Amino acid sequence: MDLTRFSTPQRVSGIAIIVVALAAFLPWVSVFGFSVSGIRGDGMITLILALLGAALLAIRTGLLDQVKVPARPGLIASLVLAGLVTLIGLLDMNGAAAIGLYLTLFGGIAWVVGAALELKGARHEVAAPSES
Repeated sequence: MDLTRFSTPQRVSGIAIIVVALAAFLPWVSVFGFSVSGIRGDGMITLILALLGAALLAIRTGLLDQVKVPARPGLIASLVLAGLVTLIGLLDMNGAAAIGLYLTLFGGIAWVVGAALELKGARHEVAAPSES
């Protein structure tokens, strides 16, 4: 697989999506030595959001040539998914939070940053041809 086809914001988003997906299977809460994985609760939602985000990223980068989605709506959808993951991480955060929840939160924040940078870059690419 040729990773040079991905821009830096797409790489940030891709890595963040992988972190969020893996974090769903890690402990989200740990109390007195007992822990509960995220997949038993909101981790299922973040896993589904990460899979949707991965599909959108694959479509935008041309890995899935059969499916076409307009660039801007795809980027906005990715930003919304990233925001939802971050919101879930924030709302679930408590004194008994474990590594999976922290990784979900930080992965969600990184995904928001990557998606926002990609959206900003796409906006500049659209504006540049009309100026000349």
